[in-house]
Formats: sequence, C-alpha cells, structure tokens
Amino acid sequence: MISSFHKFLLRFLLGVASLSGLCFSCTRGLQTGTLTVRYVTNGVYEIYKMAGEHPLQFVSETSSQFNDRITLLPGSYMILADCSSEIVNIYPGSDVVLVAHQVNFVPLQPPSEKDKFSIQCIRSERTHIRQSLNNHFSLAVLAGTRELLVGMVPLRLDMPISESKESRVVSHLLSYISVQNAGTDSAEDFFVSPVGGVTPFTENQHPGSKLYVIHGKYDLQLNGTALIIDLKEGESRTIIPGKFTVGTSPNANISRAEKVLGAPLFAELNGEHYLDLNTAYSVLPGTLNIRLSTSFHAKPFKISEGENLKIMARNIIVDLNCTKDDWSCLGSKKVLLYEKGKTNYFAESQTDIPILFFEDDVSIGVEGGRNIKASVSSADDQVFSVGFLEVTPTPQHRAGVLTDLMRVEASGGKITGASLDLAVDKSTIIPLIPGQYHLAEYTFTTSDGSRRKTSQNVNITAANTVKLEIPTYLSEKKMTILTGTLDLQQ
Repeated sequence: MISSFHKFLLRFLLGVASLSGLCFSCTRGLQTGTLTVRYVTNGVYEIYKMAGEHPLQFVSETSSQFNDRITLLPGSYMILADCSSEIVNIYPGSDVVLVAHQVNFVPLQPPSEKDKFSIQCIRSERTHIRQSLNNHFSLAVLAGTRELLVGMVPLRLDMPISESKESRVVSHLLSYISVQNAGTDSAEDFFVSPVGGVTPFTENQHPGSKLYVIHGKYDLQLNGTALIIDLKEGESRTIIPGKFTVGTSPNANISRAEKVLGAPLFAELNGEHYLDLNTAYSVLPGTLNIRLSTSFHAKPFKISEGENLKIMARNIIVDLNCTKDDWSCLGSKKVLLYEKGKTNYFAESQTDIPILFFEDDVSIGVEGGRNIKASVSSADDQVFSVGFLEVTPTPQHRAGVLTDLMRVEASGGKITGASLDLAVDKSTIIPLIPGQYHLAEYTFTTSDGSRRKTSQNVNITAANTVKLEIPTYLSEKKMTILTGTLDLQQ
C-alpha cells in the first residue's frame, strides 16, 4: 500500500509538471513575431530565412500574400518584391510592418503582343539578384529609394514610408517610338539607344511595332542610318522610313565580279553598313553617304520620310579579250577612273568586270599606260576592248648619244596623256584603249647638250597587238653589262 506521505509527494510532483507545461505553452506563444507587407491590392512577395551573414546563406524560402499578417520564428529574413528588397529582424512578440507602393508605367495605347517595354533592376544589392521584366507595366516596389533601368534609361524612385504606413500609387506616363514597315524585301529591325546615357544599352524592335520608353532623347538607327528623337512625357513618334536602292543597268554583269575577284560588288552606306546592289532597304530620312565598292569617296544623297529613292550607278568594262576560263588573264590589270581636271584617280577596279561610279565627266586608264586616259561618254554599259603595243628595243652604243626617255604618247582627241617611261633594254607590252598614238624616243647628245625627239605613229585597234622594234642608245658600261660585248655605231 502507498503511504499517505507517498500520496502527497505524487500529487505535488504532478502539480509541478502541470504548472511547468502551462508555463512552456505560454513561452512558446511568445517565441514568434509577425510580419505584414501592406500594398494597395492583392499580390505575392517572397520571404527568405537567413542562416548566416558571412557568407550570406538561406535555409528556407516561401511566399506570402500582401496585407496578410503572418507568423515567423525569430531570426533575420530577406523580403523580396519587384526591384526591391528589405532585411527584417523578427523577435519574440515583434510586429513588423513594411509598405510596398504600386508603380505604374502607363502606355498611351493598350500594347499589343508585339510591342515591347523592358525594365531591368537589381532586386537585392546584397545578393546581386537581377530582375528583367518584359511588358510588365505595374510593379509592387518596397518603400525606399530604388534604382531601375526603364526602357534603357535610369530611373530613381524615392518612395518613403508615411507616418500612416499607407501604400500609394505612383504613375509614370510612357512615350513610344515606332518605325513603319517600308515594304522592302526584308523587314529589318530598328535599334534605339539613349543619347548621352552612361549606360551603353540598346533595344531593338520589329518594324510596325512600338518600343515604349520614358521621356528623353534617343538615337534611332536603321540599316546604317540614324535619327535623333527628343520625346516629351507621353509623346509618341512614328517614323515612316524611306525605301532606298542602289541600282545598276540590267546589262551589267555584276555577278562576274565575284568569280574574278572572289568578292561581290556592293555599296557602303555611311561608312559602316554594306548594301547589296539592286536591293531595296529601309532607311531613315536624312543624308545618305554612299560609296561604291570600286570608289574611294562617298557621294551624298538626300532622302525624305516615305520617299522611294533609287540611284543608278554607271558602269564600264575594260575587256582584255581573255578566253572564258583564263583566270591568269581575267582581271589581271587595274582599271582607274579620273574626274575631269584631276590627276588622282577616284575609283579602281580590275579588267573584265564592271567598274561602278556615280560621276558624270570621267576618263579611264589601264594599268601599264597609267597616265594615258580616254574620256568616257555619258552612255552606260560601255565596253573598251583594248589592244596592245609591244615595244622591243634594239640596244646599241654610239659615242656621245644616249636614249634619255622612251614612252607612248596620245595623239589627241578623246585620248590624252602619256605612258610611264618604257625600258630601253628589254621588251614591254602595254594595253591601250584603241586609238592613235606616238611612240616617242628622246635622245641626248653629250657634245652639245641637245635633246632630240623622234616618233612614229601607232594605230591601236581592239584585240590586236602592234609590234615595233626601235633602236635605243646605251652607255658603254650598260651595253657591256647587257651583251658582254660592245656594239659600236659610228
């Protein structure tokens, strides 16, 4: 049997245990705190439980609804909303209240699926969590100072917490840029970047669709053309591009250039953008600086908004009369173009392919007779089928007489100038535009210091070679080196 003493002791111990349980329940009730994130409407934010600072570690994550009061165990938590975060410390019995504001970016018109609006930001500086939002026009941003990149432009949001800790709505009216489709074969994207911005950021958009931005100055680019646009808040700008083509005659064998040179002929727009010939491109209104691949200098052309501009390049071919597949002959000589009254050539190409140009009054020269130029008529698709002159010197020595210079000179008319000096001791073959020439030799007499010119007429016809032998007079030393013997002429 249990004695009275043992019964008393048992009741005492049970009472202590019961009291301890009650106190433990009270203590557990005080071990948690609460968090509320106020917002003007419904929505979800994220919660991360932090386990360590160095390095930063998280042990769990969850989400909660705005405006709900939730219970959390003591500790540090990272609260994440749109483009914002806060670290909160939960203590037993604490009641933490955060505020998120609604930031609206208001488009002028309801956006379509193809329209574009971008926001980039850092959600948390501590974790470097970045956020990229596309066509997201309303954000729930925690109160404070936040930095966003809105449509390529930095935007600073200063949203303090009021004494009443009420959530409010902040609105920004958007502008937009659009480029219409010019109806070209390919629908090229246009590119937009802020002018003077510290962030080198560019957005692209399809023609016919809108790119939403905040107010400011922007650089619009399309196919190598550019236009500066200054947008006010809520302003819209739709550009109607021009349609631009660099054309050539249908008779010009443009494709042959790629076979001979290994590269196609093309046009260069504004020094950086290559255009295919006979192809329409969408361009922004303004001045177009066009350089043909065979020319050294660009020529300006103006195009207006919505204009269809086609400029025609003239062409000339210098035909060396090569056989069809003689690649050692095809394109083997340079062809040079000169403007009237200028000594330096402005365009360079090769024989047997078209040389393209825009200029009106030009002359043409062929390598080998570089300073001999033939004037070109205004007709397009001209072909100059060259002939050849083969000059063979017959060197000899005559005391006191030296051949000072030997060259080919034009007889006048549409052909002008003279060739470079010809060798006086070996044969030279010169390609020449068909016409009348002189083969001139200048001799110097040492006894009296006189200089005498002798010449003979040469008629060059297309695809034919004229062969001439001409005596030349060398010094005793040169003649001995050349022949090993001395051929004296009295």
